[in-house]
Amino acid sequence: MQRKHRPGSRGADERLLVSASPEELRRALDALSPELPWAELRDALRPVFVRRRPLPPGIERPVTLTTPLGLQVALGADIGPAVMYVSPGMLETWSISADAAFDQAMANLRAAMAAERDAELEYGTIGDVPTWWYQSRGGLASGLLLIEDELHRRYGAEPRLLVAPMRNLLIAAPFDADRALMSWIRDDIAFEDPNGLDLPLFALVDGRLSIEGGGGVGRGVPVH
Repeated sequence: MQRKHRPGSRGADERLLVSASPEELRRALDALSPELPWAELRDALRPVFVRRRPLPPGIERPVTLTTPLGLQVALGADIGPAVMYVSPGMLETWSISADAAFDQAMANLRAAMAAERDAELEYGTIGDVPTWWYQSRGGLASGLLLIEDELHRRYGAEPRLLVAPMRNLLIAAPFDADRALMSWIRDDIAFEDPNGLDLPLFALVDGRLSIEGGGGVGRGVPVH
């Protein structure tokens, strides 16, 4: 179980991240059936990138798959204020194959992203580099990296660099942006988030997504 975190305001209280309260998390858990049946969770399934920090001791490793780019993606369930990993034991009780569960998760993600095509990107500059920041109402902006055609639809034909330091943050910059700066932005934000991601820089060129430099996919695996 991992609470969702989103960037907060850099105001007087200097809160860099905002997360659900323990009370909100408890209410979400209490609303679930104890058996966590397939019928209840199928529409909540999402593919999620694994955080860079080790999972707490005693947490069962989630069901994962490897994408064509070599990235590890876990099967998760969005329960509102948190993402709950789907374990092999839970999957077994559903009598559903991992492939079928991931197909359902991808269909859910596609539907959620399609419903947010009108979302406006936040624009700003870091140094002299223009950046566009996207946060999803559904809490999984990084999931766009799994939907190549949706990336092309949103960012157009101009080549871009993309980085996802958090599950719900995707940052785009011009393709000629300084790679060291973009890596620093990724790490600076990711280290603030307990569930920060360990993903490489990505290039979006001619509608095709690739890992910038052809390697360095990051750890991206669930560890204890």
